[in-house]
Amino acid sequence: VGFGASSQPKFFKSCTPVRTHVGSKGPMRCSAALPDNEIIERARNTQLIVTDVDGTLLNSSQQLTLRTEQAVKAAQDAGVPTIVATGKTRGPWSKDVLPRLGPPMPGIFVQGLLIYDEAGEIIYSNPLPDHIALEGIQFAKKHGVSLIAFCQDRILCESEDEHTDRTLDFGEPRAEAMGPLEDVLGEVEMHKLILMGEESTLERIRPEAEALFEGRAALTVAVPGMLEILPKGASKGQAVEWLLNHMKIDPSNVMAFGDGENDVEMLRLVGASVSVENAGTHARSASITVTASNDEDGVAQAIEKFVLAPRNILV
Repeated sequence: VGFGASSQPKFFKSCTPVRTHVGSKGPMRCSAALPDNEIIERARNTQLIVTDVDGTLLNSSQQLTLRTEQAVKAAQDAGVPTIVATGKTRGPWSKDVLPRLGPPMPGIFVQGLLIYDEAGEIIYSNPLPDHIALEGIQFAKKHGVSLIAFCQDRILCESEDEHTDRTLDFGEPRAEAMGPLEDVLGEVEMHKLILMGEESTLERIRPEAEALFEGRAALTVAVPGMLEILPKGASKGQAVEWLLNHMKIDPSNVMAFGDGENDVEMLRLVGASVSVENAGTHARSASITVTASNDEDGVAQAIEKFVLAPRNILV
């Protein structure tokens, strides 16, 4: 959810969900979506796949399944590589997952605030202004919720607790207890802040946060119980647009996968947008079709149907 100047390029599409049939689930798609055969025709021109990680590429056990790995590699062999666009750092999880997706590729991390090239070097960075980070820290203290700060590949917190330890569930680095985070402002760049607590608590305080940061920062949710504060206008979609321009690939020739509110701008940007069955309403309404869930190899099923089958490739 962005505030102030829109982060959405002029070619973003908006849509409302209706029903279509993909596989056996009868999932939702946008009312402006093409019929199934035309989605396949559009996917013939796919040059790149961009996918969210948690809840999309990985299953609920944080695993990349063999079927998904094989589908991604088959697409790579057919000239359609895959890159990740995730809210996560380029942390421990990446050392297991990324090499299994094929040769090194650029990647989008920390909700689009960091882009690394195929050699692992940062080519784009968009940190929070210090005064916005300070207000976010103060807001968390005011409401008694936990807070973590993403600083490139590090995660910082004032003190560890049951909420800050949730990062470990996603293969992220352990949050480093630093004492008052106000004291490290200016010493490190904070790319994003995450307020952490009970989902009901964060839903209750979100309107106040939206009013506080309106026109000055962006808010989004990737995981229930985590409210993220990002730089103004920032999103995965903005980062994908930047990287596609860098790679000289038109967004219409890209397929993207997602499941969350934080994937909406990315899904609206590309030519073939696919959400998984477990996706929330925001992602579904931004997609032209919905595949099976992340626990049913949804990404693999869509790649097989829309990318590989039209090219007469069997996995």
